[in-house]
Amino acid sequence: MLYRFATIKADETFTADTTEVIDMTLVDPISQLVLRFQPKTGAALASTAHFMKCISKIELVDGSDVLFSLSGVEAHALDWYSHLMERTNIIWYLGTTAQDLVLHISFGRYLYDPQLALDPTKFNNLQLKITLDIDGGGFNNSEIALSVFAHIFDEKTVTPEGFLMSKELKDYALGAGTHEYTDLPTDHPFRKLFLRIQKYGTGVEYCFDEIKLSEDNDKKVPLNHKIAEIIHAITAQQRPYREWIIGWGTTSATYFHCTPAYWPAISGSPWRSATLTTGLVFYEGDGGRFKTAQAAAGPNWQALIEGWCPHGVIEIPFGLQNEMEDWYDTTKLGSLQLDLKSASGMSSSETCQVFIQQLRKYA
Repeated sequence: MLYRFATIKADETFTADTTEVIDMTLVDPISQLVLRFQPKTGAALASTAHFMKCISKIELVDGSDVLFSLSGVEAHALDWYSHLMERTNIIWYLGTTAQDLVLHISFGRYLYDPQLALDPTKFNNLQLKITLDIDGGGFNNSEIALSVFAHIFDEKTVTPEGFLMSKELKDYALGAGTHEYTDLPTDHPFRKLFLRIQKYGTGVEYCFDEIKLSEDNDKKVPLNHKIAEIIHAITAQQRPYREWIIGWGTTSATYFHCTPAYWPAISGSPWRSATLTTGLVFYEGDGGRFKTAQAAAGPNWQALIEGWCPHGVIEIPFGLQNEMEDWYDTTKLGSLQLDLKSASGMSSSETCQVFIQQLRKYA
């Protein structure tokens, strides 16, 4: 068989927060890692956050060399922007119910990319570290089951040139209308730059004001725009993110969380076996949190939600995404600085994360 779907870690249930360290003993090139996790809710309440926040950090390291380092929501957004395809994530905002979620970490432009893959033979001590925050999202979670798999090259011989490396560079508190300057690395070409801001009840376009990218102390300025202009330019090239959610119903307005954070549209109906007039309504949604209420308590609901900027993440892609030579070759620069200006209504209660995807070659 040319390819193989291998088990890296068999299913294990955790009842306390932990960082699971997995020694990567594979020798065949890895195209993609798949993390499956299943948080189990307790008594039904309003959700505290999206279930993706039950994975607070994912790291792939070789000693002190960090090859991948993102939070669960960052990894989820990265996967969406890389493939524009939702994974089979089953979200039930119901009491004492296990979710069934997956996170895909791709080392190539597409599954089984022969030019870009993680080659374990190039490293000495590969380890995958997954930090679990059991009640990071959902409500009253009692446990979380975790398993890890890998799409690998088996009998097909490939010699990848390198792999896609993704890392968070910065996590900082915002101010009201203030500039934040970040010196970006110039060691490897950029494929994508990401900005993340999530303020429930506020769209991402109202959290940032301007973005500027400066090469060599303004010798060249590739970007200098209002953030709303960037969002419109990028979303015009993409379809919206879509997800299906089931939740419990109540007559009181109750919060639940969704993935899209920019102009989410929500449509739904009762989820039950008999007809019933419930007066079910959905509203809000900006920032990835929406409300629902109904005239009669008890019936569960189902909702189809679509929108942009998953988990408040804005993508800035560089060049044609399937052509490596078209990406942003920052290695030719002396310096590269990101200047992000926050909107006037922001404060230190809100935070921003900056992360990137780079092309890292083996030679």
